[in-house]
Amino acid sequence: MSIRIGSLTLNSRVYVPPMAGVTDIVFRGIVRTIDKNCLLSTEMVSSKALMARPEARIMDLAKDEHPIGIQIFGHEADVMAQAAQMAEARGADFIDINMGCPVPKITKGKDGCALMKEPDLAKEIVQTVSSAIKIPLTVKFRLGWDDDSRNAVEFGTMLEAAGAKAVTVHGRTRQQLYSGKADWQFIAKVKQALSIPVFGNGDVFEPEDALNLLSITGCDGVAVARGSLGNPWLIPRITKYIDTGILDDPPSEIEKLALAFKHCLGLIQYKGLRVGTNESRRHMIHYTKGISHSAAFRNRLTQITSIDDAVKILSELAKQIAGNSGEEEFLKQAESLQQLAPIWNKAELSQISQKTKQMVQQS
Repeated sequence: MSIRIGSLTLNSRVYVPPMAGVTDIVFRGIVRTIDKNCLLSTEMVSSKALMARPEARIMDLAKDEHPIGIQIFGHEADVMAQAAQMAEARGADFIDINMGCPVPKITKGKDGCALMKEPDLAKEIVQTVSSAIKIPLTVKFRLGWDDDSRNAVEFGTMLEAAGAKAVTVHGRTRQQLYSGKADWQFIAKVKQALSIPVFGNGDVFEPEDALNLLSITGCDGVAVARGSLGNPWLIPRITKYIDTGILDDPPSEIEKLALAFKHCLGLIQYKGLRVGTNESRRHMIHYTKGISHSAAFRNRLTQITSIDDAVKILSELAKQIAGNSGEEEFLKQAESLQQLAPIWNKAELSQISQKTKQMVQQS
């Protein structure tokens, strides 16, 4: 089943939405190696910050990761429009506006989910941004600010009328943050009120969860966020289960460790040793969750400062899991990964960033 978002046609019902500190070019590259068709998006980008740094690497896109969107946040319509044009120039297939982030540092102004309390301003932003770009505009939002102001149905209807071509609805209020259960029944109300595609989001950790969400909500697609942490295989497993009813086995524990190392290596190659190792720690912890007797190894992974540290700890865990053969298999894969070229072309990305900066300076 294909989904139409304005001029964009999707061949997958699975969307990996923006996650701060997660959906960077390295994570997305990993996802693309195991799923060619799912919808992807960057981490959210501050529209105001882009005015000072239009070449920001957070908008780096690789050639082979389409369909891909860039998510922006802010509350000044003109600034948001300029940011959207920059993102379009960087090669995005669609622009997503964040109206759902619940984090206090974002909502203390009028950004993120705070815009659900300012529907007139949200409408102005969508109208202004959609008229400034040629690619489709989408919006992500929540059920409402709190249980006393669940305005997602009215909010979604307004966004569609203002020019949004699709929406993603997280089944919690801002007050809930990420606690409690996602209310799929309320997402269904939003879907019933809109004619544009709706992606349901919240509490999808297994392929069966995705199918249940789609069945209950009637949504066009499912947005898989936290469930993909340390488990990008979930994305193609969901697609296959939706399309065929066949439930593929999850990856082996050695496969998890090999991909954890690949993720670490990619972050170090792209962001440098200090930042790359720091950011890889949380990801490797996610990859090792659920592995028996791995807690002590996760504690050590939080302290890594080099690629060698990662290899040593993960190989020891592989040996604990599957003996000498497990260790040998992991080390073989780790060696092979280190001999591969990076998953992006740095020179190409730098050139794109520079062109964007020049375009803004000339405008």
